[in-house]
Amino acid sequence: MKSYKSIADIKYSDTENFNMKRFDMEDDVRDILLLLEKVNPCRQRYHIKNDTLLVTYMHRLNLLNFTENLRLTLPVRIVAMPVSIELPGVFGSMGDALGIIRELKGLTLILNSDTELPGGGCTLSSFVFQNEFTDFEDYMSSLRSSYRRRIRTALEKGNGLHISRIEVSDFSEAHYDLYRCVYERSGNKLELLPIEFFRMCGAEVYEFRDPSNDLLAFVQILERKNELMFLFCGFREEDVKSCDIYMNMLLFILKEGIRRGSSAINFGQTSEETKSKLGCEEVEKYLHIHHSNPIINCILQKLTPHFSYKGYPCRHRVYKEKS
Repeated sequence: MKSYKSIADIKYSDTENFNMKRFDMEDDVRDILLLLEKVNPCRQRYHIKNDTLLVTYMHRLNLLNFTENLRLTLPVRIVAMPVSIELPGVFGSMGDALGIIRELKGLTLILNSDTELPGGGCTLSSFVFQNEFTDFEDYMSSLRSSYRRRIRTALEKGNGLHISRIEVSDFSEAHYDLYRCVYERSGNKLELLPIEFFRMCGAEVYEFRDPSNDLLAFVQILERKNELMFLFCGFREEDVKSCDIYMNMLLFILKEGIRRGSSAINFGQTSEETKSKLGCEEVEKYLHIHHSNPIINCILQKLTPHFSYKGYPCRHRVYKEKS
């Protein structure tokens, strides 16, 4: 196993940059990792074994986050992208990945794995909208009446909203304050990104303003591999009642994905009920925890299923029966 402090340090030879496609890593992912090293340094490390690359970072994490009224906050080496977006930190073979973490000292946690792992559990699910629609009206006509009525109510409340794309360089302190509002309300806090992330990330930012031109919200989205990804957003809780702002933000992303012909729209994690009622499918994500001390590791493996995410318990019949 070899370890590096920067993704830029990984070399094929002394003079030639390594071809990341060996690890099935796209160029835009590498660009995000380089940006995060600059704006969100958290002791990132990159570990290589055979044809597998592991992205890790350090964070103080409540291991009992999915249990009520219990806390166990410890410094943890996390295998994931060092930013709260649903991308894995394993590029290559999961078998090699497990081999790497067995060589690392202390506590290591794999998050957002697509593969169910031995002795592991579940982390927050993703909610993905499979786009089979030609336009938004086609989508609306496919819905059962109660779900269609809910969307129309939201659109009526947001009728006066003005939505426009902004240059990332114009991402202001006012936009950032809205992001901080969402962060402070979150029950699953990880990193608090600095404003520079939004000004330097190669994603699209759209802002929402009311008829008086007051800033109410923003969304950050990224298009990759014919999929539209919802990354981050910002809004105040008091604007939810007045103009149903969060629902209108999600509907804007949904409309954009349909308009662009995206094969899927990844709405990310959390807000399970709202996203499910739009027609999103729950995609389970898995975690695996390992400690270099064999006794502690054995205890953790047995306890992990008991403090894992339990999944969204409801299944909504959003669409009409196909004839």
